[in-house]
Amino acid sequence: MSGDRLVGKVALITGAARGIGAACARRFRREGCALALFDRDEDGLRQIARELGGLAIVGDVTAPADLDRAAAATLAQLGPVTVLVNNAGISITGGVEEISEADWDQTFAVNVKSIYLASRAVIPQMRAAGGGSIVNMASESAFIGFEMHPAYCASKAAVVHLSRSMAARYAREAIRVNALCPGTIDTELYRAFIARQPDPDLVHRQIVAMHPLGIGTPEDIAHAALYLASDESRYTTGAPMLVDGGSTAI
Repeated sequence: MSGDRLVGKVALITGAARGIGAACARRFRREGCALALFDRDEDGLRQIARELGGLAIVGDVTAPADLDRAAAATLAQLGPVTVLVNNAGISITGGVEEISEADWDQTFAVNVKSIYLASRAVIPQMRAAGGGSIVNMASESAFIGFEMHPAYCASKAAVVHLSRSMAARYAREAIRVNALCPGTIDTELYRAFIARQPDPDLVHRQIVAMHPLGIGTPEDIAHAALYLASDESRYTTGAPMLVDGGSTAI
């Protein structure tokens, strides 16, 4: 499946080395997009960049200087960023009484503050280019209170509302901002979470049962990200787009 839906666009994707980020990179590339791929995993990043011919930028999404450097490198080598996919994220398990303050702060730094930092770095380029699309990775967890994920749930709810605020501010400059809200997706992060459970098979079955369409794939989310990145969604901004296999419907 390939086409020209992103021809002429330049995308900066964070957390691009694997999982949903890598799937978005592959899908975007098949639609003609130029790619700047950002991740702290240097080996994984170099591999996906070689595969797709993208610009590899190693850095930490919680470091403002790294994101400013990524924006500048992209502009210099590919042109202005017109699509930003804020995909990098972490999930640390633990109820309010169990999770450490440091882990709580790290969850918000990676899942929320990085969106502010990356967006701040590229919005001037989008403005100069006449507009753009920002896709912020939220989650079904923004709408479901998973008891052992308070930091993650709270951070993803923050992403939804941050996206709405940004959408209201930047619509006048033709910069659209949407929150993509996946259900449970079969990624390395998910498999690592399952492996840590006392009864992995039981927990996996319980999670599958929560999703009428079953667990999704990174490609399922990449298809939705492509829509939000493309001009087909030109009248969509501030939207929390649920791609969750029906989990919030039951």
